[in-house]
Amino acid sequence: MIRDRSHSLFPVIVLTLLAGVSVWLDRVTQQDPVAKTDKTRHEADFSAERITLHRFDPTGKVQYILVADSMLHYADDESSELKNPRLNYLNRPEPVWVESRFASVNKDGTTVVLTDEVLVRRAAHAGKPESTLRTEQMTVWPEDEKMRADKPVTLTQGQTVINAERMESDNIIGEVRLQGQVRGTLYRNAPTPKP
Repeated sequence: MIRDRSHSLFPVIVLTLLAGVSVWLDRVTQQDPVAKTDKTRHEADFSAERITLHRFDPTGKVQYILVADSMLHYADDESSELKNPRLNYLNRPEPVWVESRFASVNKDGTTVVLTDEVLVRRAAHAGKPESTLRTEQMTVWPEDEKMRADKPVTLTQGQTVINAERMESDNIIGEVRLQGQVRGTLYRNAPTPKP
């Protein structure tokens, strides 16, 4: 009689163990729901290699092109980090190129902070030679075509070289403001002969 009862309990015990193991496996294999919604950790949620972004103006012309070797995106603040970014403004008679080793981009792409070997080049135009600006950190607002450097800058145009502690620039109106201990050597550019 006892033996018959133990035989009848055996399937119940096995099913209970199987159910328990199934629940345990389900919980172990699922990601922690807190980790899915935890926005306090600054960890990349996806990456991309060799990216290219084209921005068009309202008429359909390319306003600028952003190219980078790689990008990491972070879920906590929706920011991105770029390696070797190059930003090319093409909607001007004299194109402007901005590049650096690294960049941080805010969630809506309106603010870009370039760091490490920042170089800005404006093509030669209207008889003026190419202009370059070098610094270690610069903030760029791509839509507004404005830039600001709060680190020392070196601006060159032909033989002219100017150094300053800070700089603000508006590419649309072609204005550059140098601030703090501005020093430089200015050379008149010889007029370009007309063909």
